[in-house]
Amino acid sequence: MSYETLRVSIVDELDAFFAQYTAAGQAKGLVYGISDANGLVHSAGFGVADEAGTVPDADTVFPIASMSKSFIACAALLARDRGVLSLEDPITKYIPEFRASAAPEEPCEPPSIGMLLAMRGGLTEDNSWVDPFIDMPERELLELVGKGVRYSNLPGTVFEYSNLGYTLAAIAVGRAVGVPITEFVRDEVIAPLGLTATCFDSAAPERRAVGYSLDAQGDWVPFPPNISDGFAGAGGIMSTVRDIAGWMTWLGAAFRPQSGADAILGRAARRDMQRLHSIARPAVVLRPDGGLHAGLGGYGLGLSIEEDPRWGTVVSHGGGLPGFKLFMCWHPDSGHGVTVLTNSHRGDPAALCTEALQRILTREKAPARTVTLWPETERLRAEADRLVRDWDEQLAARIFAENVDFDRPLAERRTEVAELVAEIGPLAAAPGAVVSTSSPADVTWSIPGERGELLCMIHLTPVDPARIQEFEVRAVPAHRPRAAAPVDISPRRTRLGDAFIGPPRDIQLRG
Repeated sequence: MSYETLRVSIVDELDAFFAQYTAAGQAKGLVYGISDANGLVHSAGFGVADEAGTVPDADTVFPIASMSKSFIACAALLARDRGVLSLEDPITKYIPEFRASAAPEEPCEPPSIGMLLAMRGGLTEDNSWVDPFIDMPERELLELVGKGVRYSNLPGTVFEYSNLGYTLAAIAVGRAVGVPITEFVRDEVIAPLGLTATCFDSAAPERRAVGYSLDAQGDWVPFPPNISDGFAGAGGIMSTVRDIAGWMTWLGAAFRPQSGADAILGRAARRDMQRLHSIARPAVVLRPDGGLHAGLGGYGLGLSIEEDPRWGTVVSHGGGLPGFKLFMCWHPDSGHGVTVLTNSHRGDPAALCTEALQRILTREKAPARTVTLWPETERLRAEADRLVRDWDEQLAARIFAENVDFDRPLAERRTEVAELVAEIGPLAAAPGAVVSTSSPADVTWSIPGERGELLCMIHLTPVDPARIQEFEVRAVPAHRPRAAAPVDISPRRTRLGDAFIGPPRDIQLRG
């Protein structure tokens, strides 16, 4: 039989993939978008967004619920960079009403703003409790907090998702800058970025998606729209697929080569939002397709972070309100992202969104990370390659740092290299290809020979002038395929063994 296939485009594949969601009755309507390093590249909607039967599209306004938290974190870092607050400030500096008890150790210091933004403020998870209080006035909320909140962990020690903690951090940022957090985010984050369809729900347009729930008879019943107040910082923003694509692209751009001046918030601060500040308990997850997925994840600042063994850093956040489930995820290194907005609280659009991103990354052969080697790394690689082919004492003394001879005499290294060349050689005249790198100062390359290849590795010193602090050469005989041989031969990573799955195997060189 023939195994020839014609692959459909990723757009057609994902349109069919997401269309299942409304066809299966998981939501009344769904709209999704695909973005890349330049913004939104495709969007499609299915089902209906409202009682008028409008098909949702990239410009249909949805509440984004807890996806709002990344906007609050951005505002907090903006205020920090302007010098009006510190993330180390205790919450009581701005909210003196704060009272807490039941910590494992009493008394304990109150959480800082940074702890609350990173979901390690010591407050217990509260997703089930918060929905009926979304419209609670800020004054009443602070009166409630003044009566006392309860710690479930010492502040600063454990990741635990807290909407209340995020709300308090948002109020504190507003008090520090002198205007309500809703105004600060609107004027200093949303407007300057040109997110014209993004706003807090208190200023939402009349035409927007309606949230639905199924009643006992299986009929879709609309919810009245939510207007948040005190809890606006935890989940009060509304937006569209088009604007969220722009938001993801702007955040992720902090990890890619810079083009033009920074807007609103600097690259370092945006990267800080997208790194792990609180680590969740490690887990091996059974995927919907039956496969196992292991990764290390947790929370950044307003964003969920996963260090995926295949793709490296993946950033995401979901949101849920009565009648809505929503999700966004992106791969900062490549710029690929997916957004899914649904108007039902059934189903699991987060799983669809994550699966869609993985399909895109697979189709695009996206690397886990992109590295640009130092010019000195390229130069010293060429000189080390020449040394392997024709050992020269003066060249060795010039390119190696003092520790190389200290760790193992150069005479021994010369003898070993000669033995490896004899095992594999004669060596080809053409230089071999780079096969691995883990940083701009670290590279492994191949030198082909008649009976196999040599894998050579150098790692440079952290001080100028750069020299080689680590030098390894290993022979791979021709009968052992490259797939069965290690591509990273640094002794610093021998704990990983000869075969492992991880970012070091999946790095792209930018040159």
